[in-house]
Amino acid sequence: MSDRSEKNVKQALYMAVFNKLQGDLSELEAKEVLLTNNSSYITSKDHDHADHIEELKNILVKQCELRETLSFLRTTHFKPQEPAKNNDGKNS
Repeated sequence: MSDRSEKNVKQALYMAVFNKLQGDLSELEAKEVLLTNNSSYITSKDHDHADHIEELKNILVKQCELRETLSFLRTTHFKPQEPAKNNDGKNS
């Protein structure tokens, strides 16, 4: 495999991981909204409020971890490309 081809495959893999993490984050954000906006769940005698707090805590921790990972991927694998230079050393 050529060097360029290997780089394209590697980039595609990181992009797939990035998209998967972005989807996971969106799902957790939706769960947070549902959990915090369901007042009957919070006030119901049928639900253990400690479980509610633990579930929300876990969602927030996972969101934070995913945001950090996405930020890391952006800075390490998706840096903006610098413009190509002409043979005379000037930017094109």
